[in-house]
Order: sequence, then structure tokens, then C-alpha cells
Amino acid sequence: MPARHLVAVDHVEGDFVAVAERFLGAPYLWGGKSGLGLDCSGLVQIALAACGASCPRDSDMQQATLGAAVDGEAPRRGDLMFWKGHVAIVRDQHTLLHANAFHMAVGLESIAAAIDRIRPTDGEVRCVKRVSPDQ
Repeated sequence: MPARHLVAVDHVEGDFVAVAERFLGAPYLWGGKSGLGLDCSGLVQIALAACGASCPRDSDMQQATLGAAVDGEAPRRGDLMFWKGHVAIVRDQHTLLHANAFHMAVGLESIAAAIDRIRPTDGEVRCVKRVSPDQ
């Protein structure tokens, strides 16, 4: 194993979005949170856990317990965007990162394109929540 892949057991990451970005291209697997694949809420849970934050497993529980609702503000890096049964991490003001069955992988997608694509099956974005790993 390369030494650069090792960290101390008590190491805490500082940017959960950067942690999630390490999973780009990983396979999508509904209910997954392993080397076989992961789903949207598993990606969020793993990324936040690497930063020392506890996080429930499923997107509905994440929506109910994580962060504060962002009303009237443009989404920014680290915000979570929730649909019915789905969660994505905002990477920047134009892009989100999520594990999804459409791409069958963890991928990047334009926020506008994701909203348009998801709307017919899962409706509008339910909310955007601003989270902090030190919650």
C-alpha cells in the first residue's frame, strides 16, 4: 500500500466535498456503502464521517436532521440538495456530485441538468440544506 494512502486512525478530514470527490467514477449500488458500490446517501454519510460528523444512513433521515434550510440563497459548496429519495452534494454554484442510477456511478452533473432530469420522476427539489462537518 502506498504510504500516501495512509493516515493516522484519529485523522479527520476538513472538506467533506473533497472526500466525496475521491469517489468519482465509483459504481452506483442502491443501498451500497462498500467497495462494490454506493448510493447517494451512503456517499454523503461516508464523506461526512471522514470529517468527524455523524450522519444518518438514508436521505430522508439526512434531510430531517442535517444542517439548516437554505431559503432564497444560491446553493454553495457543501450544501446538500434533496429530492424525494435522493440527495446530492453541491460542488460549486453550478455543479453537484452524487451517486445515481442514471449514470450508474458517482458523477458530476450540472445542477440545472440534474433538476430538469429528476423532475419528471421524483418531482422538484424538496430543500437545500447547509451542513457543517462539525455539527
